[in-house]
Amino acid sequence: MESLAPLLSRRSYCRKKLIHPAPDDQELQRLFELVMTTPDHGNLKPWRFLIVKGDKMQVLADATLEMYRRQLPNGELTEKARRSCQEIANTPMMIIAVTDLKPEHHVSLWDQWLCGGAAVQNIMTGLHLMGYGGFWYTFLAGDELKPVLGMQPEDQVLGAISVGTPKERFVRPVERQSPNQYCFEWQGLAEQPTPYFED
Repeated sequence: MESLAPLLSRRSYCRKKLIHPAPDDQELQRLFELVMTTPDHGNLKPWRFLIVKGDKMQVLADATLEMYRRQLPNGELTEKARRSCQEIANTPMMIIAVTDLKPEHHVSLWDQWLCGGAAVQNIMTGLHLMGYGGFWYTFLAGDELKPVLGMQPEDQVLGAISVGTPKERFVRPVERQSPNQYCFEWQGLAEQPTPYFED
């Protein structure tokens, strides 16, 4: 059980709680080696990863701000949109996971989507084990940003992961829910499952 202890402290950190440094190239190589262990029906690797860092973070922030502007009827940006884009510019690194689905393959698109999500979770887990923090969200899924990111029209964003080192004052245990209310034992055909763990 102690082997799980490092994983039980995993948590997410919003962009404002992440500072430099981010993983270097050698650490990123190791991180994506972990991603290659993701359960993958058909061994399709239905994902691609875009790594954004350095001065490209400001470029991405500006493009996102323009996307927000185009989505508003009068083109006037809200303060929330400006703050969000400033946070992007200040983020040390982003890893943007996008789909690379094979619709003609016998493996269902549902399975391929789930595989892509599992790959993103492996990134989150790997970052934590390496001492970094991440924040997985999907606001970058707008079609307006697809050409900016070099995506095809049919591609979708699986996750835009902000990456950096958590500010020390935010590194503390998080109170978790008990898994008891989510786990049940199957009792047979047409029988009502019963709680697996006792409270």
